[in-house]
Amino acid sequence: MSRSRTAVELLAAYALLLALVWRVAERRSALLGLALVFVVLAAWWRRGTTLRDLGLVPSQWRSGWAGLAKVSLLGVAGLAIAGAVAGTASLAAARFGWLSDYALGIVGQQVLLQGFFAPGFAAVARPGRSRETIATGATALAFAGLHAPNPGLVIGTAIASAFWVTQFRRHHNLPAVLASHLVLGTAAMASFGPGPLWNLRVGAGALALLGR
Repeated sequence: MSRSRTAVELLAAYALLLALVWRVAERRSALLGLALVFVVLAAWWRRGTTLRDLGLVPSQWRSGWAGLAKVSLLGVAGLAIAGAVAGTASLAAARFGWLSDYALGIVGQQVLLQGFFAPGFAAVARPGRSRETIATGATALAFAGLHAPNPGLVIGTAIASAFWVTQFRRHHNLPAVLASHLVLGTAAMASFGPGPLWNLRVGAGALALLGR
């Protein structure tokens, strides 16, 4: 796999994601989305990415649940307690309409994280013991950056995505990672969403709230 070509693919995809998050050329968001899909699919074709690499083979879905469940439940408990202490908890925040949109969104996020960015950063990094650490850290930072300027989400997603990438690269169980993302994201919304997390808004939407 060409390291320089992979780096260009990573930069192109990330630039398109930033443009979508920040609503650059909002009237052309559909074209930006199509361009993103093209870049990712072309990269997968060039890399020879398989369904197994994406964690989409049913035989892969048996492992990794225990570790993800333990950490996710601890995270939910911590968020619930913190939200109750801060007085920002609101079960109504995670309403069905929000959940249905959120569930669809996290599928795309995790597929990009686990199937595109993490293996891409691993390919760009020099071979050695630190390759996995670099891939995990770079992916976590990239994912967190897409949640700016929401400080709570930037910190939370950096930590969570590092955990998800580590677990996925160990077990390649996409449904388990999706379940963890959905549970933790819903808990964050119910605990802090209406307050410190600005209803999980990012990019231009978070900037509008920041200016109030």
